[in-house]
Amino acid sequence: MNRIETRLREEAKRLLETGEVEVVLAYGRGYDARHPMPFAAKTVTDTERIVFNEYCTHNMARYLLHYPPGTRIAVAVKGCDSRAVVVLLQEEKIKREDLVILGIPAAGMKDPKTDQIIDASTTCDAPNPVLYDILLGGEVAAPGGSPYEILEELEGMDGKDRWEFWSKELSRCIRCYACRKACPMCYCDPCFVDQAEPHWADKSPSLESNLMFHLTRFYHLAGRCIDCGECSRACPMDIPLYLFHKKVAKECEEMFGQAAGMSVDNKPAMVDFRVDDADEILL
Repeated sequence: MNRIETRLREEAKRLLETGEVEVVLAYGRGYDARHPMPFAAKTVTDTERIVFNEYCTHNMARYLLHYPPGTRIAVAVKGCDSRAVVVLLQEEKIKREDLVILGIPAAGMKDPKTDQIIDASTTCDAPNPVLYDILLGGEVAAPGGSPYEILEELEGMDGKDRWEFWSKELSRCIRCYACRKACPMCYCDPCFVDQAEPHWADKSPSLESNLMFHLTRFYHLAGRCIDCGECSRACPMDIPLYLFHKKVAKECEEMFGQAAGMSVDNKPAMVDFRVDDADEILL
């Protein structure tokens, strides 16, 4: 981790000194080592505040759209984060020529809330960036198993039990929208739930309005969620949102033969059309 932090600072300093970029999106000191913060370095002096440790879980791709088109940006990305960059490139929200991608191979990251290691049960199984310009360390071995193994219990439930499970979980939502704010794929402005005309959903928390918000968001992310797990880690109520996202991602992967954000050459599943696409849904 210390080696990656040093390399991250060095590359950030070089890129700003040479004028190759205008801003470096990375991680900065929080009130303690366990709570680093998303950080934008805009000067060489700013790079001294860049840190990297096992608690740097934030998906920095979330902040790429905060800057006007044409801004030259360097962004630090771990495995799942790089997949978010790929999706944003596919959806033409950013341009490749405006980016310098600083890849961080990372294993053993920890959830600051629990101090537990984050593994494929709550996030994706890509420890190495799938897209980068500069790799800040040697690649690390991928964990064994499937990121979808965690779904076995949920998939074993009948419809009634699944309904009861999600009703119980989503009824606890306080509608703080931390999940939406943490997600790099939630960039709609305004979000459907904030629109007054037409009025899509109530903003006050109740099971019915919570279901409307979360189910719409879940399916808006179909074929786009890169399984970074930030929504669940951001949730103050510890709702296992990752379970629904993983279920939808698994079905998209099985139906369309690709996982979100793995290659810029792929088209997102929900906007692509092939004559051999499955048509079971129409039957």
